[in-house]
Amino acid sequence: MKKQLTILFFLAIFIALNIYSPAIFAAYYENAKADAIFKKLDLADYKTQLEGENLLIQFKQIIAADDEIRQKLYIRLNCWNQPSTTDTELANAIKYAEQQILIYSEPYPSTIHTDLLLCLGYYKQFSGQLDEALEDLSNAINSAYELEDPRLIADGRSIRGSMLSYQGNYASALEDLITSQQLYENLNLTYWANDNLSELAASYRRFGDAETALKYQIKLEKMYLKANQLIEADNINNQIAFSLLELGRIEESTARFKQSLTFWKTQKDNIAIADAKTNIAGNLIKLDKIDEALVLLKEAEKEVPVSNDGPHSSLMLYLAQAYLAKNELDKALEYSQLASIDFNRGGNQRGESENIYLKSDIYQAKGDIENALITLQQFLKMHMALDKQNMSDRNSEMQARFDTNKIQTENEWLVQRDQDKEQQLQILQRNENMQIIIIILVAIILMIVSIFAYKQVMRKQLFRRLALTDELTKLSNRRDTYSQGNYFLKSSQQSGKPFSIISFDADHFKIVNDTLGHEMGDKVLVKLASISTSMMRDTDVVGRVGGEEFLILLPNIDKAKAIEIANRLIETIADYDWTQISPTLHQTISAGVASYSNETELSPLLLKADKALYSAKAAGRNCVKAE
Repeated sequence: MKKQLTILFFLAIFIALNIYSPAIFAAYYENAKADAIFKKLDLADYKTQLEGENLLIQFKQIIAADDEIRQKLYIRLNCWNQPSTTDTELANAIKYAEQQILIYSEPYPSTIHTDLLLCLGYYKQFSGQLDEALEDLSNAINSAYELEDPRLIADGRSIRGSMLSYQGNYASALEDLITSQQLYENLNLTYWANDNLSELAASYRRFGDAETALKYQIKLEKMYLKANQLIEADNINNQIAFSLLELGRIEESTARFKQSLTFWKTQKDNIAIADAKTNIAGNLIKLDKIDEALVLLKEAEKEVPVSNDGPHSSLMLYLAQAYLAKNELDKALEYSQLASIDFNRGGNQRGESENIYLKSDIYQAKGDIENALITLQQFLKMHMALDKQNMSDRNSEMQARFDTNKIQTENEWLVQRDQDKEQQLQILQRNENMQIIIIILVAIILMIVSIFAYKQVMRKQLFRRLALTDELTKLSNRRDTYSQGNYFLKSSQQSGKPFSIISFDADHFKIVNDTLGHEMGDKVLVKLASISTSMMRDTDVVGRVGGEEFLILLPNIDKAKAIEIANRLIETIADYDWTQISPTLHQTISAGVASYSNETELSPLLLKADKALYSAKAAGRNCVKAE
């Protein structure tokens, strides 16, 4: 009986292969060809826009109507490749994305819905719908995290980071772009990693760190030229020109913009030519070559569409500057007002700040002192807000730079999850037309998947633990410390018991890194963590929340006791024999103390502690101040 069953089993397989194999092999060939085309499109592995459009047409033609997986891939690709140069095209692109989102709204979240939402947010930002764009992008990113899809996370945070950077929100922009950069690199998506690095460099330039920006940009230019990616090379050439301009190297910057003009003349792209002329004219104005600048600007004005917020706003601003220099004040004011429309529509506060200051000069030149004063007051108000934001951004930027270990750990886990999903998808695709064999092997596959799922659960739990610990000091990291702080705060609100925090950081830590090296700096941080932990109770929490910044959470401790603890900590650290680490080293800390009063959230309490810490720094360091 057993022998007969074995014969029947192999006979069934033989019959199934004879019936299904021609269709299977034909489908396999078509699928392999379609997948190769998709890979080229996904990696932007083509030289011109026309080549990309032709690849998309081929992909559409080759996939079967009932191939649900690849049909969804086509919908996603088609969304990202909608024409969007004019206002009408942009409106149509938004309409297309919205229609597809309605079609693929269920199940939620899904990969296609998330990608379409990113696509919609991308187009909305260029149509001036900034708040809606930010909401769509943020919702898509949250969905991508739910799906544990590192590619969608990288795409979403790269797009949102670029948008926030242009608007002047550098702290959030850098956090997004740094996260995207590591994800793209871990996924080996070289083209998109380079594209994101270009945006990251531009953010550093806008943030005031043109030297760092230039270092990245020159590296990128070499890579693009080596790969013969001429459009990308020209884009980074322009970014280099802006960085050189920030550094006061105007002649070199102008030469770069002229190089871009020459390139686009060979491509016969009138809008890009006009953009290059605008950039050259901006530099000529700075060199007081007003007549030359005006010739270029008037030529550019005929070509740059109003829908292109960035180029058009610069064009309007430069025309206003040029006509002010020529003392044609009515024209200067007219163009300044047009620039305001562009800057406000694009959310470019820093550009609008420069424009408002220019407008004040125009009113003053016209003798309209009242409007000149009003406009100057507007400038001061905006400038003060931007300076305040800039200080916050600098603190956050430093935290983002020092917190890359945490981001790297989280990103590696996401990439691993994505690779596991990809392996499962490949298995399903290879066997999609072989139902008979799948039925025979289903018991074995279920057992393998069960073991694999168990290992994944164990791995996920491990990574969750790692995600809450600072890699260097083994203290709670920023996320975990703030989470526990919120818990203690709520407990204090409910019980009426006191709750205090101590914010402290290492004095002159940059000098330690610069003179003794980062390895010695790391040893100092580890020792600070060890000393502070040894002095606290088991119920207290010591966390590292930045580069050399630490936060201590003290439940059931009032302000007076917290100040006493902080003073003991400062004395202990100052008295420690730091020569054990380096013969010339003597490390101290400064601390700020704050206690819960009527705060409903942790953030105001942290701000009080930070303010106290700044007071301690101002008082000469190596001391404690309280708010």
